[in-house]
Amino acid sequence: MKTELSISDTSEVVTHTTFPWLILITILFAPLITVIDVFIINVSLPSIQTFFGASNGGVQGIVAAYLVGYAVFLITGSRAGDHFGRKKIFIIGLFVFTLTSALCGYAATIEQLIVFRFLQGVSAGFAAPQTVTLIQLNFKHGAFRSRALGYYGITVGIASVIGQFLGGYLVTSHLMHEPWRLIFLINVPLGLTAVVMAALFIPESKLSKKANFDLRGVLLLTAGLTSLIYPIIQGRELGWPVWTIVMLFLSILILYFFVRYQYRRISLNKSVLMPMHLFKIRSFNLGLGMVSLYFALFSAFLLTCALFLQEGHHVDPLTSATYFVVLGLMFMVSSYWSIKNVQKYGTPILQLACLSLVAAFLIQFIWFRDTLPLLAVLASFSCYGLGAGLLVPSFLKIALRDVPHDQAGIASGIYSTVQQFSSAFGVSVLAGVYFFVAHHQGGVNSAYHVVLLCLVAFIAAVMLLLFFYQKLGKATTH
Repeated sequence: MKTELSISDTSEVVTHTTFPWLILITILFAPLITVIDVFIINVSLPSIQTFFGASNGGVQGIVAAYLVGYAVFLITGSRAGDHFGRKKIFIIGLFVFTLTSALCGYAATIEQLIVFRFLQGVSAGFAAPQTVTLIQLNFKHGAFRSRALGYYGITVGIASVIGQFLGGYLVTSHLMHEPWRLIFLINVPLGLTAVVMAALFIPESKLSKKANFDLRGVLLLTAGLTSLIYPIIQGRELGWPVWTIVMLFLSILILYFFVRYQYRRISLNKSVLMPMHLFKIRSFNLGLGMVSLYFALFSAFLLTCALFLQEGHHVDPLTSATYFVVLGLMFMVSSYWSIKNVQKYGTPILQLACLSLVAAFLIQFIWFRDTLPLLAVLASFSCYGLGAGLLVPSFLKIALRDVPHDQAGIASGIYSTVQQFSSAFGVSVLAGVYFFVAHHQGGVNSAYHVVLLCLVAFIAAVMLLLFFYQKLGKATTH
């Protein structure tokens, strides 16, 4: 593979004359395994609860610990890469993720598992945001970068479906006496492979020497995001006790002081944890809006559909997971096509993709009743996969279209934080709607149909943002 080096004023970048697949595959290991771990746990929770004799709160803590650690430290992790080296933080994050995955797999108590899951989430928060910056630095050619960012979108989307399937498969396997442990131990060979490949194939970039690391900003942001995300994740399951409401109000206060502190540092010409001027970039804001709406509906769809299938129609976990494989296959087909063609057809093809998602939900609304016709299942999951495959790879490209390259790391950290927060928010709100209707207004079928209408409304909002994006003057994503 022929390469040539060029130096910019902020970082060392690599321009390739041929598409560097080996580097891209290595970089994409981080989003692949970290996103898989968000979803792989779902169908394994009953087995874990039975093994440990845990309470519902303890089981909820397993899910919440990872999501809180992951979401809260994404922005800090991205800034750490800027100051201490992207490759270095990427490797350290992956190594700690691999180590904590092994600790989760051999946890002896539910309390140990919760602590290790939190540390696993923190390490993911440091490794994952380096991905986009490394893509920006190693794919300088515009077409190469667009292609690589498209594959990043594919990886994030398909990892969630792989997680659903692997969770269903591994928990029903007989590969070891306690098969739920495999959902964590599977990360060990993957993580070690990623660490070795990163050490060998990813070039390091120059460090940011502008100022010291904003430690006080890290503490304020960590406290604010924890106070915001933790009660949203736990509130629905616990019935929204007073402490969750107090934490939400406290988070607003802390984040307000964080923003004021950042502007104060800007006025003193000091480095900041979060460059506030990024939020003046309209394409960045529109991209954040789209990803927040989509992942709120996507995570809620995965959970409520799984509940509807397993609790409402007694579909076993492996069969339920297999249905999502259809979605994943269609996602892979359309997302691969989108990488080469979305730029050609522009925003209208993304709006058409939204209509494909609407069709998926309407098919379920009409035919998912007392029975589940196989043709309707296949048609709806295929429509969803095709539409999502066109949309998801474009969100990050929209968000980063006008962001300076030297700020891609922090921008991707903000993007990923919004994505994780929206996933938690969507699950909390729409799953709350599902359970309320199911228990008080007419059963599982009615509950799922109400959720489907909510999902259609979310997609309509994404279409509206795409309309505003088109009005920016460029109808294609970059």
